[in-house]
Amino acid sequence: MAEAAKPPDFWAWLGAAISLVLGLWLLIAGWRTLPLARGDLLVADHVGPMSYSTPLIRVSSGRRGTATYRTQDLWLVVISDNPRINYQQLYRPARGLWVDGIDRLDRGQQVRFLVDPSDRLVYEATSRGKTFLAYDDTAEKLTSGAHRSFLFGFALLAGAVWHLWPLASRYWRERQGAGEAHGG
Repeated sequence: MAEAAKPPDFWAWLGAAISLVLGLWLLIAGWRTLPLARGDLLVADHVGPMSYSTPLIRVSSGRRGTATYRTQDLWLVVISDNPRINYQQLYRPARGLWVDGIDRLDRGQQVRFLVDPSDRLVYEATSRGKTFLAYDDTAEKLTSGAHRSFLFGFALLAGAVWHLWPLASRYWRERQGAGEAHGG
């Protein structure tokens, strides 16, 4: 009786490789999404009424199509020793957050922003003891997004291991069998 042909391992290896790469990518993305400590942020001060825009951002949401959300574009100058950062750049609050009250500033009112210049992200905005955007809200939003990335990344890595384990064990058994058959 002829032995049944084994299905090709190519698709199993390919699926495992894709899961492995996507899982690692999500873990790295989650790590990069984690919020910076308050001490690692730079200060950007603005005095007086502030002009800003509120563009509508369209993002892909997978099978559900596209989603939109409104954000704020704030032009700020960061105070830093690094001359590459000391110019006006566009900053935004984290997705889903808003810097409330910046449209009602008095003439000469100073607003202090804590920003991350590498991601051009506003973490906090305060003026005269009033908080327009809290650091804790931004950190919570970024941490929850990082945790989602970690969760899906680890799930994909577990799926890759689940696919690779039987393939690898069968490969090693076949190699051992071939070595014993040749007297090795």
